[in-house]
Amino acid sequence: MTTEIPSTDSSPASPSKISNPFLNFTDVTNPYRLDHGDNPSISFVPELLTVDNYTTWSRAMRRALRAKNKLGFISGAITKPTSSDDPLFEAWERCNDLVTSWVQNSISPSIKSSIALVDDAAELWDELKERFTQQNGPRIFQLKKALASLQQEQDSVSVYYGKLKSIWDELNLFDPLPDCTCGNLTTLSNRYQRDCVI
Repeated sequence: MTTEIPSTDSSPASPSKISNPFLNFTDVTNPYRLDHGDNPSISFVPELLTVDNYTTWSRAMRRALRAKNKLGFISGAITKPTSSDDPLFEAWERCNDLVTSWVQNSISPSIKSSIALVDDAAELWDELKERFTQQNGPRIFQLKKALASLQQEQDSVSVYYGKLKSIWDELNLFDPLPDCTCGNLTTLSNRYQRDCVI
């Protein structure tokens, strides 16, 4: 005859016993998890945000934050718990402060001073997006002007092609073709490809 002894295990709950998966801080896919290398003083991207490079900077930041599993803090997908009694309240504040620091450390000093008092990562991201996407019109004009005036001169074909492609790629970032699955966009896409060839 065997007798079951009640468990007196006081270790943290296993993942199967946790009702909220975000409370499992050992799960590497948990956006609330912090690793040893997560330092608030680092800059995430080599090129700081300036008034001229928002589109490329924001793409690089999004990739870096996705790699750290923190993209939800700037997209607004992971919102602040409404109650300070929520077990995730402090974890959210820690992660939000970390992401806010990463974004602010990746901004040039001349811009950083105007957003220094924004404490919410999603609010900070939206403010930067609203401020810098307004400048797409002049940048599109500059890129099209650069395309029209670009000449091969003494460049090899591969160097000349590289210059053309970098302008086209940046232009596509600022002025992308709309998403369409119905097939009606084929004509516009063909015109775009023809313009690239010309």
